[in-house]
Amino acid sequence: MTPEIQALLKSAEEHMKKSLAHYDELFAKIRAGKASPALLEPIKVDYYGAPTPLKHVATLAVQDSRTILIQPFEPALAKSIEKAIAEANLGLSVATEGKAVRVVFPSLTEEQRKKFVKQVKDLAEEGRVAIRNIRRDSLEELRKLQKNGTPEDVVRKAQDELQKLTDKYITEIDRLAEAKEHELLTV
Repeated sequence: MTPEIQALLKSAEEHMKKSLAHYDELFAKIRAGKASPALLEPIKVDYYGAPTPLKHVATLAVQDSRTILIQPFEPALAKSIEKAIAEANLGLSVATEGKAVRVVFPSLTEEQRKKFVKQVKDLAEEGRVAIRNIRRDSLEELRKLQKNGTPEDVVRKAQDELQKLTDKYITEIDRLAEAKEHELLTV
């Protein structure tokens, strides 16, 4: 294989890895009725007038399967943290206990579980499409190389490698989605 083709395949794999990591993060943010700090990551707290990510102003500790204890670095922030979580409208119970904030994840109803499973399936399809788009773009590059004189058998071999990469990453996205669905449906 030519160095250009090797670089193209390496680039395609890097993009596929980034896509996989992105969808893994998105799956982690779907509430499964279990305490998950990932669900609180997008929350910003008013810290001296500036919106600051929650993890920059406090430590988050999972106490049990349904509770997260948030310890602010500055005790005065407890009320701001409670307010930010309540305003995020995530359906979580929030209470300030002295210098800490306790977040309780309520159990999911059957209807909520089905809604979240549908969301996981939609995200998984989105992820598969993203991987296929990377393949499509790489195939176009391979065709350009073939037009510029790269032998056809070398291009065919590279296309086969690209298809193997695509299959591998689509299988990974499916595995992540299946694991999240299982987590959602486990009562």
